[in-house]
Amino acid sequence: MCRDRALLLAAVLGLAPAAGCNRQPPPPGGTAPPAAPQVSVVKPEMRAVKRVIEQPGAVQAFEETTLHAKLPGYVGAIADDPNKKDRPPHDRQIDIGSRVKKDQVLAEQAIPELDEEWEQKNSLVKQAEAEIVQAEKADAAAKAAVVSALAAVEEAKAGESRALALYDRWQSEVKRITKLVEGGLIDAQTRDETLNQFKSAEAARAEAAARVISATAAVEKARADEAKAVADISAAKARLGVARAEVRRLAALRGYTKIKAPFDGIVTHRGVNTGAFVTGTGKAGLFAVARTDPVRVVVSVPEADAGLVVAGQDVRIALQAAQGAELPGKVARTSWSLEPGSRTLRTEIDLPNEKGEVRPGTYVYARLTVALPAAWAVPAAAVGKTGDEQVIYLVEGGKAVRVSAQLLFGDGQFTQVRRYKKPGAADWTNVTGSESVATPAAALTDGQAVP
Repeated sequence: MCRDRALLLAAVLGLAPAAGCNRQPPPPGGTAPPAAPQVSVVKPEMRAVKRVIEQPGAVQAFEETTLHAKLPGYVGAIADDPNKKDRPPHDRQIDIGSRVKKDQVLAEQAIPELDEEWEQKNSLVKQAEAEIVQAEKADAAAKAAVVSALAAVEEAKAGESRALALYDRWQSEVKRITKLVEGGLIDAQTRDETLNQFKSAEAARAEAAARVISATAAVEKARADEAKAVADISAAKARLGVARAEVRRLAALRGYTKIKAPFDGIVTHRGVNTGAFVTGTGKAGLFAVARTDPVRVVVSVPEADAGLVVAGQDVRIALQAAQGAELPGKVARTSWSLEPGSRTLRTEIDLPNEKGEVRPGTYVYARLTVALPAAWAVPAAAVGKTGDEQVIYLVEGGKAVRVSAQLLFGDGQFTQVRRYKKPGAADWTNVTGSESVATPAAALTDGQAVP
């Protein structure tokens, strides 16, 4: 009966006769249903894994400095670029793209009042030097005056000695003549003449003593003049020091009128033209110079891998602009602390760039491979996830038992498992290698029978 109904239906619809009443129709597309994943049981094995950290990054200039004017003034001239000799005359100045050397002058300010003050300070230096010469000559004259005064003192003392000797002679003579007059041997007139000679000798003695006092005072004055001359020399030298310090200060200020490159690099910004008045307060600055040899490759490493990154590790840098070409590098430095917002570790790789082939701003992809110590590991497929919890399935009594797992690291093929905790257990159990683990975890449910 079934066969007759099938033949009748096929005749009506123009279809081939059905193969049988109980056979299910094929699935849409004519393909067989997928076979269920085959579950296998493995033992943890001690295995070292290589952790590959791959993160995007960007190239930055090793240094980039914005140059400002320290002094307010007009831009007198923009320096010529020696590398643009083959360019039109209007395009030979330092501009964006110019390669510059350390201390190369990029522009120069014109500040006439500063130049005038410079001339004045130099004149003050010359004046102070002349005052020193004058004071030294006055000191020499004072020293000579002291010597002369001392000689005059000696001469006065000699005169005083002669006057004293003459005084003593006539004093004695007066005494002798007086006795003779009293004895009637000579007349009184001779006594009076002798007495007059004595008085004259007395006056000469007093005059000589006064000359000694005057000469001694002259010595004191000459010595005072000498001390003053020495002080004048010290004062003149101090004024010279002040004048020279002012010249050095002005020289430093004049040095600021030359805007110089802080290092070898490339001009990435020019914000000034000849004749412009600049004050040094503009944010954009006159020029920006970037040091491009080497360059920094900056990569943000996630928190989970931050502890694996140390200075000196080898890195492969893929440049998108170079059709994926890879350059070798090493981790130069890390920030050590994580960024509060992104929870990432700033990692920098220095790349030599002598030919300038790697440009700041370029997008890169960094791959860092870390060899990790051996630990108990299971196939990566044996690890599953339930909510936010990592799980594995132990095989106990022929059934799959889902347990929470604490993982270490993995390399895509194997995942290291540190310990696990069964449902309801208070403590974690360290993996020993004797456990039976079912895989793949995606095909298992808790309590499922495992052959």
